[in-house]
Amino acid sequence: MRPAYAGGGETVLNAFQRAQGHVSIDKIITTLQHLDYVYPYHQAIGFYMDRAKYPEHHLARLKGLGMRLDFYLTHGMRTAAYDKSWKLHYPRNL
Repeated sequence: MRPAYAGGGETVLNAFQRAQGHVSIDKIITTLQHLDYVYPYHQAIGFYMDRAKYPEHHLARLKGLGMRLDFYLTHGMRTAAYDKSWKLHYPRNL
């Protein structure tokens, strides 16, 4: 839910990098659809996957779920940047 719960954005990004090749985009999408969250978790997941250099076809599938909301990746950021592609504000250190 919040990157801080897992050690921060850099830790989450590192986990995405290490998981590459071991995750199923189908399972991620199925799980997100099943949970039916209002919060656009697919955008956050896509952002991390993008930063971790996952294949474009994985990213395209997440973008296909819709990009309706602009939001903040983490709570209480002091210095933020904006990623137009994923429509989110994120800490500059990512």
